[in-house]
Amino acid sequence: MGTFACYTGKMDISEEKRDCFRQQMMKLLNYGGMMRPERVSMFGRELILLSPVELSKEGKVIFWYNYFEERGWEDAGFYADNLTFYSNKIGGCEFHDVILAAYMLYEMYGETPGVAECNGEMVNSRFYGGWLNHILGTEFSMEKRYRLWENAEHIAFSRMDYDDPFSMAKLSNLIADEFEIAGGTELADLLYIIYGTETLETDHIVPGSYPDDVHQCKKALIRFRETAGDNFFECLLHFLQMERSKREKNTDKNLELLAELSLFLPARVFVYLAAEINQKPFWELWKEWKDKVYHDERVKQYASKELQKQRREWRTSIIPKVRTSAFLRQDSWFTFCDTPEELMGKGNYYLSDDDRIFWWDGTDEVVISDEMNAWLMELSDRHRRLMDLPDAGCGDQFKGSDFIRDFIVLLDEICDYYKRIYSFKTMFYDFIQNSEKKEYRAALALLQMLYEENKEEGKVIKYAKGEWDLISKNVTQNIARLRLKRYLSVMANVKMRKKYFHF
Repeated sequence: MGTFACYTGKMDISEEKRDCFRQQMMKLLNYGGMMRPERVSMFGRELILLSPVELSKEGKVIFWYNYFEERGWEDAGFYADNLTFYSNKIGGCEFHDVILAAYMLYEMYGETPGVAECNGEMVNSRFYGGWLNHILGTEFSMEKRYRLWENAEHIAFSRMDYDDPFSMAKLSNLIADEFEIAGGTELADLLYIIYGTETLETDHIVPGSYPDDVHQCKKALIRFRETAGDNFFECLLHFLQMERSKREKNTDKNLELLAELSLFLPARVFVYLAAEINQKPFWELWKEWKDKVYHDERVKQYASKELQKQRREWRTSIIPKVRTSAFLRQDSWFTFCDTPEELMGKGNYYLSDDDRIFWWDGTDEVVISDEMNAWLMELSDRHRRLMDLPDAGCGDQFKGSDFIRDFIVLLDEICDYYKRIYSFKTMFYDFIQNSEKKEYRAALALLQMLYEENKEEGKVIKYAKGEWDLISKNVTQNIARLRLKRYLSVMANVKMRKKYFHF
């Protein structure tokens, strides 16, 4: 049991796009909060340090932890040389969302059929594509999803061991229920395969329309079956294997209408109608016949030029962007389950850009709130005043040979009390290497104060028992705990640290 995801197509990116694809994959993993935890043991204490994903010398990255979800899953990885990606169990929160976005990137790049799936269900291309367009600056559309027939074949042929290889649910998921945009003969064919064509006998059909041509084909096939008898499928296959020139010059009265229809109707229409008439499973028959039958029809255009143009515009329209904080927002049934009474009325926790300050770079990717800005200004002022005191206001606690020990003890105590608050690896070693500088010692003194000051408000973390992702986010992301986590993020983001703390 568990949640698994995959890309059903080939991970074959064209040569000219490979470098761009590598960079984009690494960027979405990074901004999605994928991390590699590393354990460090010193002075009888064990710390976990976080490192954002980066390619190894061997050109690969393996990860299993998400900064925003604050828990690890089974490992996932990206191999930059052959551009392959894999994952195992992914849960149902932030780690899950970023993994699905990675598979969606393959779908957007893939030139052959393939869809991003989670537990056998196609993912929402608008949602995941929207985040890709935001974070990568791309202009992806859903155009590939509207190649209905090739997608349906790909999906059905990969599910031939199922009773229903391509269901209405599959079709709805494929096009995100946008039937008006997907409209056309391919959509009609899939609906006829799913629901049958019995309604053609009673519906009011416009002469010359696609339903009319399908209906005429069905009636002609019924008559043909009467003459072919038990050899119906054998004779039909023989007919569908004929070249266009032979069908155009047909002299067999039994095939007269079928031959005429075959000049503009795809062979699949004959096959799904024959399968329905004889109560045979269409997809099994089509898989056997598809490479044997004609593909030289000259398809009629049933829709007006205006409608054809409108559909092309709809299908190629750029998917609206989804900001990272909205993409990673969690709001499932479990997200706020069992919120303790003392937190009721304070509002639910949702990820904001204030929780993403490690990724702040001065652009509008991370927009700091006025409240966060005021808090950082206040901390900056406290930090400056601490530096003005003798020994940075911390006596011997964060000075000289005791610095490393006291630093590790402090981080360990913070993690022990507030749970799962980890320092970034770069920040940890940066502070150790600069232990003699008062700016760093004052920053740790301030961290010590924040640790103590927030204990009362942060004691609700005592309710954090059991599986982390099943605990109410109002508990795990209580404001006291967030202050410690955000402060450590600022200390790790050198550009932001310089902006507010000037070191």
